[in-house]
Amino acid sequence: MYAPIYRALLSTAIFGSAIGAAVPAVLSERDTQVPTVWAPEVGSTYQIILTNSMNLESGLVPNVDIYDLDLYDTDISVIGGLHAAGKKVVCYFSAGTSEDWRADWAEFKEKDKGACLPQWAGERWLNTRSADVWNTMAKRIAFANEKGCDAIDPDNMEIDGYSNENGGGLGLTTRDAATYARKLAAEAAKYGMGMGLKNAQEILGSVRDVVQFAVNEECAANEGDCQSYQGFGKPVYHIEYVNSRSVSSNKLRQACNMDSTFTTVIKTLNLDGWVTFCDGKSYTTPTNYSAPNKGRKDCLNSKSARSLGLVN
Repeated sequence: MYAPIYRALLSTAIFGSAIGAAVPAVLSERDTQVPTVWAPEVGSTYQIILTNSMNLESGLVPNVDIYDLDLYDTDISVIGGLHAAGKKVVCYFSAGTSEDWRADWAEFKEKDKGACLPQWAGERWLNTRSADVWNTMAKRIAFANEKGCDAIDPDNMEIDGYSNENGGGLGLTTRDAATYARKLAAEAAKYGMGMGLKNAQEILGSVRDVVQFAVNEECAANEGDCQSYQGFGKPVYHIEYVNSRSVSSNKLRQACNMDSTFTTVIKTLNLDGWVTFCDGKSYTTPTNYSAPNKGRKDCLNSKSARSLGLVN
């Protein structure tokens, strides 16, 4: 399809003909077209799997509209298979921490790392004002586009990570968090990908115009947190956690008593294939086992969230 354009450009260069005046205008229009950013609809169904990689050989279990999957662990063939089935894929990565098992971990400089996350082995808070950190994140977003992701789910944006007491002494502020989130969303939009704000309700008002949805963890367990989304008007993919693959009627009632913009799933903290929906039905998505060696290079003494009693 590009051969006619190439020939026209060649003739322009050699002959300076009148054709040359029209060709740049055509190329300019093509080059400046802005892709439409994908945005999910309120009420769309959702499954999130961040432990192991999804296996499509047994079909779609459960059959939902959107799958939130790990950017690195999910094979491009899985994303293609989901698209062929008419599904959308949100790709997860950590935007606020280094993870020592990721392929690009060595790109993060020591000066840009804060304290270890005590509940997550191998992770440190990152200085999100750093140009070097941004360059790595921009490459991750480009990688998400190459794999065919419809949107990104950048994690660890919550303000706890920007607090000198809780986050690692990097001196980051709420304003820094909002600026960074807007930058991530703008970069994703260049490729037509949407972005969800993960937790970080404190900056929701500052970024609501540039994100297409939100992903929240445990706002029902943290009483009052879900009220932060009143007036948001966009989908909220809401995750509540349980210790084992069983859900009490009280937990189900607490998790699912939400605004109509919420789509709620109940998961275990490792975010494997198991899920329970608000109708009480449970499913287990088939996955291929993969266990990255977390905490082998950094933050060796971090503990799991369950051992710290952080899961209800």
